[in-house]
Amino acid sequence: MKSFCEELLEEEFVSYSWHMRWDSLFDDLEAQLAEQHRAQLRDEIAENTRIERAAAELGESLLRFRGQEISVNLVGRTEIRALLGPCATDYFCLESESNQWIVRYQSVESIAPPLAPGSISTESQQGKAIRFSAVIRALLRDRARCRIHGLQGQALAEGTLSQVGKDFLVIGVHQRDEYVHSNGHRPQLLIPLGSLGWIISTALN
Repeated sequence: MKSFCEELLEEEFVSYSWHMRWDSLFDDLEAQLAEQHRAQLRDEIAENTRIERAAAELGESLLRFRGQEISVNLVGRTEIRALLGPCATDYFCLESESNQWIVRYQSVESIAPPLAPGSISTESQQGKAIRFSAVIRALLRDRARCRIHGLQGQALAEGTLSQVGKDFLVIGVHQRDEYVHSNGHRPQLLIPLGSLGWIISTALN
């Protein structure tokens, strides 16, 4: 017969063994639960990324490249390599040493961005809410020499802006090396803003 001490030791060993088994079991369960939480979080992040990408708009995507050189292919086999400026919902701006472009998205065939995007800053957001007509009025204020192209890339006019209305502009037609006269002898064109593909503003030397 077993002594009382032997029976007590066996009971303690069995109890200790079960205690170890419960600890191991709960450790495994907690590890599985933690992995499930991590997998669920990964799935939620992936789903949110898919939703954000599906809802992304071109203007917002371009903001990452503000201030960097991009290559833009426009309709009519026109290619522009210039620094990206402000981006709005229906147009974006480009700039080189001698020219500035206001380009509407309808006239764009493709855009080649730089390999390394920058970060979207508060400065990058500037101009996002400015209307297309307001930017053209700034060219009118500066008396900039302009070349205007239509949505199909065709040249519409070249000269100096004289008026920008709600849905149209007026341009005094002349060669880029001439000044428009105020005596009214130069021809003018009225062009609906909806017909514009892009405008090139040339800096005066």
